[in-house]
Parts: sequence; C-alpha cells; structure tokens
Amino acid sequence: MSKKSHNKKRNVGIIYEQLVLKLSKALVENDKKTFRDTRQIIKKYFKKGTELHKEHKLVNSLADFEVTQANVIPSILEETKKATWRINDRRLDREKSKLIREINETFGKSFYSTRVSNYRNLATIDLLLQEYKKGSKCDHIKILEYSDKVTGILLQKKNLSKVNEMKTPEVNGLVVKLMREKFSKTYSKNLTTDQVNLINEWVINGSSPGLISEMKATKKICLETLDNYQKTCSNDFIFGSLGNVHKNISDTVFDEEINESHIIKTMTMYDIIKELSGEENE
Repeated sequence: MSKKSHNKKRNVGIIYEQLVLKLSKALVENDKKTFRDTRQIIKKYFKKGTELHKEHKLVNSLADFEVTQANVIPSILEETKKATWRINDRRLDREKSKLIREINETFGKSFYSTRVSNYRNLATIDLLLQEYKKGSKCDHIKILEYSDKVTGILLQKKNLSKVNEMKTPEVNGLVVKLMREKFSKTYSKNLTTDQVNLINEWVINGSSPGLISEMKATKKICLETLDNYQKTCSNDFIFGSLGNVHKNISDTVFDEEINESHIIKTMTMYDIIKELSGEENE
C-alpha cells in the first residue's frame, strides 16, 4: 500500500465498522448502556441526509459489492468519482470532527483500537476517495495505484447474505439483524415472519402502543389456543404441562416498558400458537 498517511479516525468505513462491533458486543453481553449509547451515535451521525451517510454509501458500494465482470469496473469507479464531488467536504469534515469528539467522550480513545477484519480494504478505498475529491489536482499515479487495488477488492468473493443485509448504514436494520442472529442462536432455528416483525418493531419504535397492543393480542390468542387444545388433549402428562404453561402466560404482563424478556416470551407464544394450531408462518 502507498506510504501516504492514513488517518483511521477519519475513515468513515473503519469507524462505522468499529461502532458496529461495539454495538454487537454490547448486545451479546447485555450491556444496555453501551448498546444505547452506540446505537444513538450511529443514528445521529449516519442518518440519511448527512455527508457521513453519503460517504459511507460510497465506501459500502466498493467494499461490499461483488463484481463478476471486470469490464464494468471502470464505469463503477467513474460513477464513484463523480459521487465524491457531490459530497460537501467542509460539512463532512465538521461531521467527522463531531463524531470523533462524541466517541472520545463516550468510550474513550481505546475505542479506536478495535480490530476491523477488512481494515486494509477500507483504508485503500478511503485513499482512493480522498484522491478523487481533489479533482484536477489529484495525483494520477496514486489514482492508478488505488484504482488497481480497489479493482481487486471489487472482484473478491463476498458474503452476499451479509451484503444484502448491510447494504445501507441504517442502524435499525443492523440491530434487527443482530437481534435476529442472537435469538436464532438461542432458539437454534430460523425465526418466523411474525417473530422477525416483532423484533423489528421493538428495535425501531421501542415500547410503542402498537407493539404493546400486538403483544397483548398474541397473549390472548395463545391462551385461547391452549384452552382449545386442552379440551381435546387425552395425554395426562401433556395436559398437566399445559396447565403450567397457561399460568405462566396468564401471569405475563405487558406494561409500558417492554424489555428483552417480554420479547422472548411473545416469541414463545408465537411458537405455541403455531405448534398447537398447525399454523405455518415462515
């Protein structure tokens, strides 16, 4: 790689990946404060309309997009170059400075020591973008050097499922993905559409009236399903177990503050409804 100085603190791709890793770690460790703080920073600085959002989209298009035909890459790079000129560099610089300051105040400078697996690719892409921004004042030798390396990045085999889920820097999609992975690991199975929608609503809108109403309705349906099943159940052991399940669900209260345990219980209710009524919702 060129010896040109690279400041990883101002590399949008790297700092975003570090925030993602911070968010994921906090989620797994149930560190609610760090999770909340990290999520807020991402939503604040990478929201649609910011220059950070625009630059991060460009970084993603080069880091995550898999090209199978090399002859289209010159067109991709040309469009990327034009896109860099549409970014307000002065505003972007201010946004980066504010982001770095908030990260320092929230997590300390040790935050930047987080290792990013695709660091080299993100550093190369950043160097190319910065050179593009110089327009007629760019160093053409460096443009050729970085373009050649980014061409190699575009031709690399990518994890397409990850690319599809992470193609935009919207934190809600990210958190839903992380929550889905966490719950899938816990349940050791794929989640149903209803379960994914439940997680999505909780992550995006929190303890909204709509979420609480949905959870209460699910509880009611689950209890009715259990009642109907008990009427035809001939197995004494299962019948006794259903009574305990019924009581557990009856005692569950969905109030104004929904937490992860409420989400897990509601997901379990979806499973009970599906199993006892024979419904399929994949």
